[in-house]
Amino acid sequence: MIMIKDIVEKYVLDVASGKIKSNLSLHGWAVLTLKTLDTWKWSIVQDYYEFANDLKQATGSSAGKPLVLLPWQWAVAAQLLADPECKALLVVVARGAGKTELAASLLAWAMHTGGASQQYYGVAPNLRASSIVFDRLRVMIKSVDPDAVSSDATTISNHGGWIRCQGSVMRALPCTETAMDGISARLIVADEVARMEKGFGRVVTGLSKDPASQMLCISTPDARQRTRSIWPYWSALQAHYVQGAECPAGWRGMLFGLDSEDDALDPDNWIKAQPSLGVTVQASNMKASIEAMMGTHDPEQVAECDMQILARHNDRLSGAMDLSILDRQMLEVIDWDSLRGAPAVIAIDLARGAQLGDHANLSSLCLAVFDVKAERYRYKLIHWWAGQDIIGDEKRCHQPLRQWVAEGHLRQMSGEIHDMHVIEAAVLDLSATYSVRHVGVDPLAHQESALIDWRRRGITVTAVEQGIRTMGPAWALWTDGIRGRSITHQRDPVLRACLGATRTIQDNAGNVRPVKGRSSGNIDAVIASCMAAMLCERFNVARVSSYETPGGVVI
Repeated sequence: MIMIKDIVEKYVLDVASGKIKSNLSLHGWAVLTLKTLDTWKWSIVQDYYEFANDLKQATGSSAGKPLVLLPWQWAVAAQLLADPECKALLVVVARGAGKTELAASLLAWAMHTGGASQQYYGVAPNLRASSIVFDRLRVMIKSVDPDAVSSDATTISNHGGWIRCQGSVMRALPCTETAMDGISARLIVADEVARMEKGFGRVVTGLSKDPASQMLCISTPDARQRTRSIWPYWSALQAHYVQGAECPAGWRGMLFGLDSEDDALDPDNWIKAQPSLGVTVQASNMKASIEAMMGTHDPEQVAECDMQILARHNDRLSGAMDLSILDRQMLEVIDWDSLRGAPAVIAIDLARGAQLGDHANLSSLCLAVFDVKAERYRYKLIHWWAGQDIIGDEKRCHQPLRQWVAEGHLRQMSGEIHDMHVIEAAVLDLSATYSVRHVGVDPLAHQESALIDWRRRGITVTAVEQGIRTMGPAWALWTDGIRGRSITHQRDPVLRACLGATRTIQDNAGNVRPVKGRSSGNIDAVIASCMAAMLCERFNVARVSSYETPGGVVI
């Protein structure tokens, strides 16, 4: 007889030991879960196994065939059903892995064995989405209980569809505040939870009404998930499994997906996002989809590939944009001499003039030059560090400052504050080489006098505010340029470190801007790069005059 405990224990052990390749979040889940398996109620999972053997699959080429679950799916079922501390389980996994079929089978088991007068819900961002779990559940229920009755569709009314089985009722509903008001159930399946709006909070509230209530949240990542109600639980679970932070009470999470540094084209990494690889999803199909979508250079398709196929979502670790996306657009060598005389802008994010928290005292200058022949922008940055104790600063900000200095990526100021004359000299030097259209600066009050002197000496400079009205569009232009490969950076580990420390916030209108997300990181290089992208757009740098041709300085 097959014992599900053996299957789950082996899977958890293989992930914890690294035998099964996983991302940091899932590995952390396995390490912590391994310590609790002896406390789980395995008889419940074994009962579910016996029941699932009689279920029939609902869709695709396998419709009508017996349901067969993989080890990762048994682990999901065991976490939800057997772990006495699990009130809500979040499962994030790539598209096509089989999360919906699993969720429907769990609902079917709960309805068939849970007794009369129980309530069950399948909720989704809208009624059409809620029909996915509903339709699969209806087929499964019929395969084990011919007497079960149901409505024809979920979209016949605002109340959605319903299924009656063994005296209990399951309803499919949209996740709206009205529909979720007063909801309480033995089991709730929340499908595509990363796309649910405010109504999700009422679902969570409903869990407190019945000690036996549980919720299974399933989803692929979404571009706006950080603005959704699930995000506080999601991000807290990541911090719990990776950084040892406190876990949300009653919550567990199995978060599949590629880590930030993983190469999307490396087949060895795909198992991190797609645990059903080789069964429900074939490597050849994944390869074709990834290459096709990444190859378009279309920001939307690249992002869709990252979220749906690769399930990247480690915001706390990867920053506001995956580092691998930036890595693909950083070149070891760019022929800057061939761009002499080309139109350009300069953007500068100046240091605050004092060392605050765990940040290094950093200023960053970004030069953006339009390469007419390649029809794209070439970016390079100059960074300055100010201070008297670089070794102490290294320990405080956890960045290899001396290595960056030795490699030429970071310049040292002579004192503890940033000398505006040194930065001005760099601006003048670049302006003598390239046709600089504009210089944008983020100044503080005590630096304004220096900018007045710059203007007197003929530098076209303007102050750039750092609010969401300005930096929202700037962030969008820079990230779209990186994803769409219209912006190429000179290789720069300082910029990479700054992106790793960057997080984003969003206002009610959907505008997104970069902010510091952790006390030990700088984001100056990212801010300067975003400012440069905005200046290129504002001053139409790509529109090259006949007097501005690469190869010579205009006189």
